[in-house]
Amino acid sequence: MAIAPTVDNTWGAAFIGLLLAAILYGITFVQTYIYFSTYPEDGLEFKFMAGAAFALDSTSLALLTSAMYQYLITDMNSPFDRLFVNRAFDIEPCLMGLLAFLAHLYLGMRVWKVCNRNIWLGALLSVLMVLTLALAFASTIVSWKHRTWLELKVAMKPLALSGIITTILLDAIIAIVLCAFLFKHRDVEGRHTRKLVKKVGLYAINTGLVSSVLSVCNLAMFLAYPDTMVFLSLTMIYTKVYANALLGNLNAREHLRCTVRSGSDCNTLSLNLSALRTTSARYLSPFRLTTVQSETPVYPTQEPVQVNICLSQYSDGKMRPVEPGVKESNPDVKGDDAAKRIPTMTP
Repeated sequence: MAIAPTVDNTWGAAFIGLLLAAILYGITFVQTYIYFSTYPEDGLEFKFMAGAAFALDSTSLALLTSAMYQYLITDMNSPFDRLFVNRAFDIEPCLMGLLAFLAHLYLGMRVWKVCNRNIWLGALLSVLMVLTLALAFASTIVSWKHRTWLELKVAMKPLALSGIITTILLDAIIAIVLCAFLFKHRDVEGRHTRKLVKKVGLYAINTGLVSSVLSVCNLAMFLAYPDTMVFLSLTMIYTKVYANALLGNLNAREHLRCTVRSGSDCNTLSLNLSALRTTSARYLSPFRLTTVQSETPVYPTQEPVQVNICLSQYSDGKMRPVEPGVKESNPDVKGDDAAKRIPTMTP
C-alpha cells in the first residue's frame, strides 16, 4: 500500500537526515584529528586516504546543507520549486562513490596481502571496486540529466539496485575472507593474541555490516516508498558511514597493539597477524602479514676486569698472596730469597 506524501515524510525526513549527517560529520572530524595526532609517522598513502575522506565528507555536508537551505528557506513561498532536484543532490552520488572506493581500497589491500597477494582475489576485488565507482559516476550523470524528482526516481532504479548489489557483495567478500583467515589461525598461543584475533574479526564484520545494512535499508525505502523522501535521509548519511569506517580502521591499529600486551608501551609494540600460524614473535601491521622469528634477548655485557695479584713463595713451598707494592719479609728464608714474589694476572 502506497503512502501518501506529506511534509513529515518528505522534507521532514530529509531534515532529520541532515541532522544525522551533521552528527556523524562531528565524529569524522574527531577521528581525523585523532589519526593525524596519533600516527604522524604514517606513510603518505595513509595520510592521503584520511585527508581525502575528511575533505570529501566536508564537501558532502556543505552541499547537503546548501540544498536543504534552498528547499526549506529560500523556496518556502515557492512550493513548486521543490519538485526540481537541487544540483547538490546530483553531485552526492559521486562523493559517495569516492568515499566508498577509498574505504574498500584500504580494506581490500589488507585482505589481499593477508591472502599472500592472491592474483584472483585481487582481480575480483579490483573489478568490484571499479564497478562500484563507475556506477556512482553514472548515477551522477543520470541525476544531472533529469530535473524533477519524479523523473529521477524512475531513472535511478536500475542504477541504485546495481550499485547496492555490488557494494554488498564487495563488503561481504572482504569480511568473509578476513574472518576465514582469522578462524583458520585462531589456535594461537597467548591470551592477548587470541583476544586480538577476536577483535580483528569483529572489526571486519562490523565494517561491512553497517554499510551493507544501510544499503539494503536505502534500497528498501526507495522501492517501498517512492513518493516520500525517507530514502533521501539515508542517502545523506551514506558518505559519513564510509568516512568513519575508513578512519575508524586507521585509528584502530593502536588499540589492537595495546591488546597484545596489557600494560606495555603501545608506541613501541607492533603485531603482525600473519605470524599467527607460528610460535615466533608476532608483529601487527595494517596490511602485511609476515612472520618474523623471535630474537634471542641480548643482555648488556661488561668489559673484562684485570686484577693483578702478587704471590709470595715461602720455604714450605706454599704460595700466599701479598698486596702489590708492599715488601714482605719471610722469616723462614734469608738473604735475597727472603721474598720471592711471582706476579700473576687472572681475568
